[in-house]
Amino acid sequence: MPMPSGTRFGSREGLALILLSALTALAGCGDGPHSDDLYPVDRETFERVTAELEGRSFRQFHPSVDASPRRGVIIDFHDGFSMWAQYARDGRAVYEWEITADDYRIESSGDASELVLVPADVTSAQQFPDGCSDCIPTSDVSISVRHVFDSDEMTFRINDPDKVLPLPFPVFTSWTRFDEDEYVE
Repeated sequence: MPMPSGTRFGSREGLALILLSALTALAGCGDGPHSDDLYPVDRETFERVTAELEGRSFRQFHPSVDASPRRGVIIDFHDGFSMWAQYARDGRAVYEWEITADDYRIESSGDASELVLVPADVTSAQQFPDGCSDCIPTSDVSISVRHVFDSDEMTFRINDPDKVLPLPFPVFTSWTRFDEDEYVE
């Protein structure tokens, strides 16, 4: 869906927009919302959401950070948007990869409490089992977010309707509360 005039933003704002759109997509029913049901948010909403997410990072592990095997996901809004994923057994990474985007759009079905972050010009890298660049498919991958302005209620969902993401996916396909990382400068 083409963006309305004046809706492209800088890389940091673009990254926050991608994450927010992806989070919104994750919030929908089933494998994620259909693009026919979503519309770009207005500039004011876009700016508020990107300002809220900028510089923040969220992580979650299933079943726990110390479990074996475990699946982990980090959604990061520093310098754009990135999603890191890992599947580990016996304390060792078996699969590990990351997708990043400097630009993204934020979509909504009209209810601003649920947003979808849709990345643009996604790049990817895999560290394990074999290192490679731009080898992780990202077709229709997005992140949905609920309650982006309420840290106590904020939840995410990762949308992968075409089931293109490698291990550790599928994981966090329903609304999940991610722990926020704390950074000390």
